[in-house]
Amino acid sequence: MTGDNERMLITPCGIYCGSCVLYRARTDQVLREKIAQRQGIPVEEVLVCVGCRPAKGNIKVAGGTPTCDIYACAVDDKKVEFCYECEDFPCLKLAPCADRAQEIPHNTKVYNLIWLQKLGVDAWLERYASLLRQYLRGKKPKAGGAIQL
Repeated sequence: MTGDNERMLITPCGIYCGSCVLYRARTDQVLREKIAQRQGIPVEEVLVCVGCRPAKGNIKVAGGTPTCDIYACAVDDKKVEFCYECEDFPCLKLAPCADRAQEIPHNTKVYNLIWLQKLGVDAWLERYASLLRQYLRGKKPKAGGAIQL
């Protein structure tokens, strides 16, 4: 069974904070140094993230305030743990990001939420890496064909 800490790393919209470099950089000094080098800033200026749920949707690396619209809608307004539990799922709040689509995981929201709904949290966390790889690298040789990784 999944611990509360792992469950807390899954956002209401289906992003897994545990796979984010800015979350992992909190405790990984080498990773933080790589981020600083890539961004051309001092290590102490690298923004790290505690995750969406622990931050109550107020993510500094995403602009900080106000609270993320999706988080506020799901947790504060609709009182659901995950967006797929909402009667309005899917909605336009979950639309893909057009900018930096290859760099940020936000375009996987609906995909992840459908798998979370189907598998449950424990099985989804166990299969997360392969599901993400399938989404990012999967190819179909022809319409209706099997996905090849």
